[in-house]
Amino acid sequence: MYRVRDMAGSGLHPVHGASAVDQEREIGRKTLVNRLNYLNFKDGTLLVNLQHPRYDHIVSFPARPQPCLGGSLECFWEDSASLPENLSAYTLESFLITDENRLLLVKPRLVHIDSSSVSFALPETCSEIHLRSTRRYDCQDIRVQLLQNGTVFHGQLINFTPTSFQVEVVAHPPQTFRWINQDASAVVIFTRGSRTLYSAACRFVKKSAGQQRCTLLLAPMANRIQRFKNKNYRSSRLKLKPSPNAMFVHPLTDKQSDLKVHDLSGSGLSILERKEDTLLMSGLMIPDLELVFGDGCRIVCQAQVVYQRPLNVDGRSMKLAGLAFLDMELPDHVRLMSILQQVWDENAYLCNRVDPDALWKFFFETGFIYPQKYVGIEANKQEYRETYQKLYTENPEIARHFIYQENSAILGHMAMLRMYSNSWLIHHHAAIKEEAKRAGLMVLHQIGRSINDSHSLYSAHMNYVMCYYQPENRFPKRMFGGVAEHYQNRKGCSIDAFAYFHFRQNFERPWNLSAPWSLTRTERHDLQELENFYERESGGLMLQALDLIPETLESVEMQEKFQSLGFKRERYVYSLKKNGGLKALILINLSDLGLNFSSLTNSIKVIVVDQDDTPRETLNLMLALLTVKFELEEPPVLLFPQEYAQANGLAFEKSYQMWVLNCQDTDPYFEYCEKIFKKN
Repeated sequence: MYRVRDMAGSGLHPVHGASAVDQEREIGRKTLVNRLNYLNFKDGTLLVNLQHPRYDHIVSFPARPQPCLGGSLECFWEDSASLPENLSAYTLESFLITDENRLLLVKPRLVHIDSSSVSFALPETCSEIHLRSTRRYDCQDIRVQLLQNGTVFHGQLINFTPTSFQVEVVAHPPQTFRWINQDASAVVIFTRGSRTLYSAACRFVKKSAGQQRCTLLLAPMANRIQRFKNKNYRSSRLKLKPSPNAMFVHPLTDKQSDLKVHDLSGSGLSILERKEDTLLMSGLMIPDLELVFGDGCRIVCQAQVVYQRPLNVDGRSMKLAGLAFLDMELPDHVRLMSILQQVWDENAYLCNRVDPDALWKFFFETGFIYPQKYVGIEANKQEYRETYQKLYTENPEIARHFIYQENSAILGHMAMLRMYSNSWLIHHHAAIKEEAKRAGLMVLHQIGRSINDSHSLYSAHMNYVMCYYQPENRFPKRMFGGVAEHYQNRKGCSIDAFAYFHFRQNFERPWNLSAPWSLTRTERHDLQELENFYERESGGLMLQALDLIPETLESVEMQEKFQSLGFKRERYVYSLKKNGGLKALILINLSDLGLNFSSLTNSIKVIVVDQDDTPRETLNLMLALLTVKFELEEPPVLLFPQEYAQANGLAFEKSYQMWVLNCQDTDPYFEYCEKIFKKN
């Protein structure tokens, strides 16, 4: 293959794809020789420019340089079959070496030329030309689909810049290139293997068609994409010193890239690039990006470029590319958030190693473990110690803890547990009395930042966060109850009231659950009946948060996850029926002692679907059968709706509010939190 250039022009456009010369400088032979040897080292080619003996144009042929010692250079033709027969009649004009957005223009003396090789005497100096436009990158093995008005053309990506790309597509009969309407937009999709790397709506810049192949120059129609739902309260971007590097193999060039991170959050980052060397374009997927910190910490993620915009930095034209994290292993993400929390506030800690004795002392001093609660756990205090040893020193993926600490003294604490497939339970909120307002709010602020940073990652499994609180406790009522009231949308945030009591076995009651009553393992159609009841009764988020939906009924993912980490978590769901009709649903959760001090993770939940036709005695018998089956001693029971207990004279010890937040709609949550934080 050869390229033809007009003598009247600069001759730079076909060779490099650039638009203008920015500056030119002279370099010596020594530098030229070093460049030639580097070109040989990487098996590259240069372009030999020859003047046609009859017509006023230049033809260019690629050649491979051999090792060079200084005065002379020999090159072998890349494709001798493409050379003209009368090669010796051509006149040497120059040869060109391309180097990113620079050209070396060399005017040597021709020593010898034939159909296999060419040799030169090198000049003392040559010209290095810097080109103003953005560098164009060559690509290989990138498949292209071009979609327009129901037609798909297939081809390959030839080269790209962040603002345009050149593709070659093939027409397969009855397709014809007249089907491509240049006045309308089209969608392009780039793939390598089975992985999609890029897709965008584009406009046509140029079209050059043959009979079976067509070369197109396309430009993306937008420099920003909307990867996730737009929200007002986004993750805070922070600048770190020293800033980490973003290292990745560019998905289109298949070459290693190493770029400095401009700023960073738990949900994404931005990168500054020189305008002329820009690699990133909006919509580009980066399957394996590695954040490398100065201390050697490495965090791997999948990311996507979501915007690119010009930025002037100290008088230099730069491009700022914003990237969103699509997924990251949970331990890596926790490590990243831990770093960012410390940058945000040096006293804010996430999942740090905690001295268990210091933590227990904190729980007692704050009154979080009050006398009645301690009486309930004292008999099993060794099990509680062992559970907390694992939670706070091994940092399992199912748990997070947030600590506000000054001079090694714990001032505030809050924790989360992933108890269900896509739900995390917030619990253990406590603060030293003298610091209650400041430290208590700070850990609440920390957990809010964590939710904002995590919920869009699949590995976090954070579709919902939930907590339980007693309505007579002023702070949670003001905080969580206030949030739910602020939403005024039970699909964004909901509260459901439960009656709480300990079930005490009475062996004198009848033990025969006879027809028409039955107690069976719950089936998918039972959950549909449960949903119909709950939508009428509440319309909130409880069923999704508790995995009481058909898709997750038989899932054992959480049991296996807890078991692999050395913890216990079992879940059983039963249906109480009369003549085959659902009357109540029972959810039994069994876990290690100490995961939650109020035993809310080690309890029975009862949802009464038919309040008019579910006698109290039958409900008690059902609970008795299950406590015997699972060898439970006075298990805590949470009963919904609370009105059933009141109407049937069922004595309960407390009322618990179950608060659930939909993490896909958090703007109202942060609006309310902002008011609370400002007031305090």
